[in-house]
Amino acid sequence: MQKVERPSVLEGLKAVFNNYPILLITLSDFFGGFSVGSGIQDYFIDVLGSASLLTVVNIPSSMNGSISYAFVKPLRARFSTKALWVTEDLYTRFWWIFVFVIGLYKQNYKKRLLMSIVIGTQAWFDKWMFGLRKVVGAELFNEAMDYCEWKNGYRMEATTGVARGLILKLQRIFMDSVRNLILRQIGYTQGLTIGTQTERTKFWMFALSTGVPVITGSLAVLPKFLYPLTGKRREKMYEDLAERRTLYARQINAAHGVQAEDTSSDANKT
Repeated sequence: MQKVERPSVLEGLKAVFNNYPILLITLSDFFGGFSVGSGIQDYFIDVLGSASLLTVVNIPSSMNGSISYAFVKPLRARFSTKALWVTEDLYTRFWWIFVFVIGLYKQNYKKRLLMSIVIGTQAWFDKWMFGLRKVVGAELFNEAMDYCEWKNGYRMEATTGVARGLILKLQRIFMDSVRNLILRQIGYTQGLTIGTQTERTKFWMFALSTGVPVITGSLAVLPKFLYPLTGKRREKMYEDLAERRTLYARQINAAHGVQAEDTSSDANKT
């Protein structure tokens, strides 16, 4: 049942640390937040010399994201949430490392046509995971809230969301400062004519938009391997919750029935 009292942020933080699945999800987001990058668009502008080229290379894969939702149901039926969560992360990182390695080889990162094909290929394959990425992310949070109800007897979706948001927002503020510092260190000057950054800066613009974010954010994968709600444990949780919710429903219905009888009796007396 909902409480009348207004929940506090401290309660939300406590709920994060008392809920093991939500703690792992928060840790994964937190570790991933240390990913350092400059954005692929800056690479297209300052190294390949065309901002619109990024839109062009994404055209072939533009429908893949929508189509990918059709694969979610069969994948969910065959694999656990944990397996899909880990696989989606590693799959995406693999394709960006692929782009990074190809670009490093003989300074291919300067070649417009080749890198457009390589990044277009990455986008083609990566977008097949779009639907799964969206659905699994929402399902993980729902499972974590069910776990909170199972273990603690209450749900704190909104308060937990606020607490997680506060943690991640503070981290984003810090990382924005770090990114600005790194861009200054590599000699990046905003507003220069397209393609006129130094060669050193161009290399780091490529690295910061492909391999470096993957490497610096790689710790985000580790909490995913520890996610506990799989197999029999998950089945047991939902069996217990189903029984508990059925009991609650009966109690509430019985209470409403008694109240209805009392009201009817009072009306008859009148």
